[in-house]
Amino acid sequence: MTQTYLGITSFLAVVIYLVSVFFPSQILTSIYSSIALLLLLFALKKMNGANRFVVLLLLISGSILFLFYNVSFLEALFSFGENLNLLGLFLLIPLFGVLMSEAGYLQALQTALRKREKSRQAHPYRLGYILTAFMGSLLNLGSMPLVYKIGSESFSSFENKKFGLTLLRGFGFCMLWSPYFVNVGLVLILYDLTWQEVGGYGFLIAVVYTILVAVFYPFITFSKEEYIRNDSTSKNNFYYATSPLKGLSFYIIILLFLSVAIEIVLPVNMLTVVSLLALVYPLVWSVSIGMVQGYFQAALHHISHSFERLNNEIGIFITAGFFGEALARSNAGNLLADAILWVSKGIIPLLILILIISVMFLAFIGVHPVIIVSGLGSSLTPEQFGVPPAFMGILLLCAWTLSTQMSPFSGSILMGAHLMKERPWNIVKKNAAFVFTALIVFTLLLTVFEWIQAR
Repeated sequence: MTQTYLGITSFLAVVIYLVSVFFPSQILTSIYSSIALLLLLFALKKMNGANRFVVLLLLISGSILFLFYNVSFLEALFSFGENLNLLGLFLLIPLFGVLMSEAGYLQALQTALRKREKSRQAHPYRLGYILTAFMGSLLNLGSMPLVYKIGSESFSSFENKKFGLTLLRGFGFCMLWSPYFVNVGLVLILYDLTWQEVGGYGFLIAVVYTILVAVFYPFITFSKEEYIRNDSTSKNNFYYATSPLKGLSFYIIILLFLSVAIEIVLPVNMLTVVSLLALVYPLVWSVSIGMVQGYFQAALHHISHSFERLNNEIGIFITAGFFGEALARSNAGNLLADAILWVSKGIIPLLILILIISVMFLAFIGVHPVIIVSGLGSSLTPEQFGVPPAFMGILLLCAWTLSTQMSPFSGSILMGAHLMKERPWNIVKKNAAFVFTALIVFTLLLTVFEWIQAR
């Protein structure tokens, strides 16, 4: 019961934050920041030992910085609510998927795949990648188990570990550009960017990333592979519904159009736009198709169980906002920038490599990327390196994407390990050559982008 109340409280905090975006008020900021602090305290109790240690270390370090710089209690309190915009994505974005499930769109997609499999054997790995890239752009990490379930019940046969690694790499495609992802939202906030300033470049890098996935596909081999056969795909007792598939297409297209259009029209960032759409769009759509009661019940179930599922992310994100605000008041940014410039000698490709490898290393040893990127974004300004803000944003997107493909502690690796029935460390080793090749390619692309933006 406590978890249910905490889930509803998390949702309430995000809603209050969204109201404050349009009606700024110190009272509202105090309320949602106090709720965030309360949620952090409960999240600490649920975290594992390693994450709890990191969070406590950051809380102590941030508190010392606040005390050293004589920051008022109210300003320190407000820092706990700094990342509620990011939490809004984690809590609200799944509502898009809730509607897709309740409306039968996901079942229709699975039926279409099974009919295709009956008429001609599909390519499970290619389709798995496309589905993850397509659905992951909206559903975030939840897309991996969803696509795996659809694939495992639709494809007649496939190699389980190869399929899982392909889905893992497909998830990386989304992280480079999707406005529904936390990493994209964070860099937009850090450098005061619009999605249009980074989305196009990010999508282009994602296309190149997909080419790399195709190049490395033949080299995916596991010593103890599990070969899955699914005889149910040969049965004729399923019905192919074209109407729900058309509804799914319209649902996605209209949502993407509204996301971009509203950001252009309203003076708010993409995080706020997406969060508001997550609240309103599925509800309006459920009314239009006559499923409002079913959607409302499913959405309420999601909200009431959100803290139970996301307590780790809630604790980390709130702490990252607190520590980032404390770090921004110190001289750490200038010292770090001077050190990076001294090592890189101002050479852009070397600067790119240093920053990306630093993020990858910290993620590899267990530091959550949101903490790393929040710290770097608060400490390092584009002006210190003489580069455009959009370039820094894209650079951090690339760093975050590669770090989640290499860290045995990342949510995507852990999810992939669960689906593949494989140890996270083995997946990291299998992914290493692909990731470091992508690192070199990304460095070359970013160097070209910096040159283009600087002209």
